[in-house]
Amino acid sequence: MRLLLIIALQGALFAHTYSEILKAIDDSPALQSAKEMSMAAGSAAEAVKGRSLPTLDLSFSAAWLKETPTVIFRLPGYPPFELPMETKRNFVGSLRLTYPLFTGFALSAEIDKAKLEHKTAVLKLLDLKRNLYITATELASASYAAEKSLEARIEAKRAMDEAYKKAKGLYENGLIPPSDLYNIEAKRYAVEAEIVEAKTEKRKILNRLGYLLNRKLDSVELPLGMSAVDIDEDLLIKEALRSREDIKALQNVLKAESDRVDMAKSRFYPNIALAAELKRRGNTPELNGDGFTNADQSYIGASARWNLFSGFSDTENVEAARYRRLSSQAALDDYKKRVKTELENAFLDLFALESRLRSAKMELKARKAYCDLTKGRFENQLAGADELSRSIAELFASKAKVYVLESRIFNQKALIFLMTGIEPFKSRFMEKPTFR
Repeated sequence: MRLLLIIALQGALFAHTYSEILKAIDDSPALQSAKEMSMAAGSAAEAVKGRSLPTLDLSFSAAWLKETPTVIFRLPGYPPFELPMETKRNFVGSLRLTYPLFTGFALSAEIDKAKLEHKTAVLKLLDLKRNLYITATELASASYAAEKSLEARIEAKRAMDEAYKKAKGLYENGLIPPSDLYNIEAKRYAVEAEIVEAKTEKRKILNRLGYLLNRKLDSVELPLGMSAVDIDEDLLIKEALRSREDIKALQNVLKAESDRVDMAKSRFYPNIALAAELKRRGNTPELNGDGFTNADQSYIGASARWNLFSGFSDTENVEAARYRRLSSQAALDDYKKRVKTELENAFLDLFALESRLRSAKMELKARKAYCDLTKGRFENQLAGADELSRSIAELFASKAKVYVLESRIFNQKALIFLMTGIEPFKSRFMEKPTFR
């Protein structure tokens, strides 16, 4: 019996609170890939933003020609004659500045799209964290229920041991038949097997939770004693539609599709660019000229390009972008309806669980009274060993049911707040716990 108590209490020495589990999620390996992708999207957005700034290029080239470039002159009455037009060695150095003055709003739309993609990557990271919180909460609740079920079975084993001692005394005094004693003894062994099974189930759940957190856990503590608050269903649904990370990500996708429309429309506008270049050339690296052309070939200029006809492809690209935007809008509207439905169903499940818990507590109260009565009747030989062992088993089965329902209600309430969004969940639970 002492060994069984050690098994039950050992985990309490290394128990992890629910808040510690949630904080460990932030450092879990499951988030590392998403964090890196978010950083990559941020760098990509900065890279696109840089395309709206002037560019400065420095170049230097050298060439050695096989023959001296010449030009042939043909004059009436004279034979053709050749004259050199540059040297065999040519060196050119330049510093070129270019600036895209106007791109038909394509560049600004592309920058906005890249920024939205970065925000979407961040939102996906937060949504992944929210889903990991949900998984961790489910595993923590299941672990708590398994641990309490184990404790209930250990208590049942202790009650069976006490009943066995009393039955053995009655048997030794010839007051009950040996079948009653063997019946209780068989129940003891059955409960011992259930203890091993409960311990195994608890360890399996903790292993899954430990894998998620990348650490070893021996027990989980849930804050079931937190003060309750009224949960406003309508308010939480509105907050979910406003704060959920996945909904915000879909809204960003919709905005990005609007930017795609602007990018497609930019083909109907001219592209204008400015350029300036400091350029020198020569037949030596000093770039002092070659005796034929100017050494200083610097300039400043502008260019404009306007596509007048592209076989209607630009018009079709605009239409395609508009249809994609409409598709994203329809997907967003449908997703919001789904979130609303899921939250409404989650509240219905919560109300059903609370009703079952009230019933289970009343059942536990009745089972305890019946078990106490059966113990007294057994000692007075008014009840058999089978009835006694069955009443003990049913009592602690009812006790385990209450623990399981309490953990499921905790999980359901946490799930409802997590379905609202990670920030509302943190403000209500991680920073200022307000529900049980």
